Amino acid sequence: MLSFAVPVAFFSIINIAFLLLTGSICIENLFSKDVFFRLFHYRYGLGEGFYCGDWFLWALLGLRLFYGDISYLSALRKYYIPIVVSVIVYMSLESHFLTIDTIFRGAYVGRLVPAMPFFCLGFFLKDNSWKPWGFSVYTLLALSGLLLVMPIINGNTSINSNIYGISYSVFFVFASISSVILFELSNCLPALRFVTVISNGTLLVLGLHIPIMKFLDMFFPSCFHEFLPLAVLPICYFPIVFLYKKCPLLLGKI
Repeated sequence: MLSFAVPVAFFSIINIAFLLLTGSICIENLFSKDVFFRLFHYRYGLGEGFYCGDWFLWALLGLRLFYGDISYLSALRKYYIPIVVSVIVYMSLESHFLTIDTIFRGAYVGRLVPAMPFFCLGFFLKDNSWKPWGFSVYTLLALSGLLLVMPIINGNTSINSNIYGISYSVFFVFASISSVILFELSNCLPALRFVTVISNGTLLVLGLHIPIMKFLDMFFPSCFHEFLPLAVLPICYFPIVFLYKKCPLLLGKI
């Protein structure tokens, strides 16, 4: 729990400080009950949280509890394949039944349901000792093109917004194929320290990317706005290196 709670609290405080400095909120607002709910941002409808991406952490926490951290539930991991099949069928027909937001009353932890098949895909690959197949360069180029085509076919998707394009099953298949393609492409590239460092600092990137982009937006004209996300990862690199050495708990590492 600390690996989630401490980073969220820390980066939320940084976001609050940024909002105060930019005049987006005032000190009086900090004594409002809304501040508590924006800090403890556990469901939809509570306004904008201070930690962007908190829905993902709630879903991940729920999955960890469901598949191992709660001892009497850990046995469910043996049956993850039928569970995932059931989830895919339910999510594909969700609009005809009770939605996950109705079942979980809008709680972010409910996003563990649509995220579960991807979590279990990792189990499946690990259990089967999957390794990249080593495709040829031409095959990889074709697969890279497929990465661009699939989003066009399926349209806009977002687990956060509970939007899956044509259907959840299509979304899952396309996303799984995309993951395997990325694994293959990564296998062909030399290991980069930059990528390794950034992967260790996911919680920092989630927590600070919004204030970083808003800060940069103050100095660049609107025509550069679409390119500002490209600057986030390089800016986060050295803070991640520092925290990983000095205080890994702030990166969710215990």
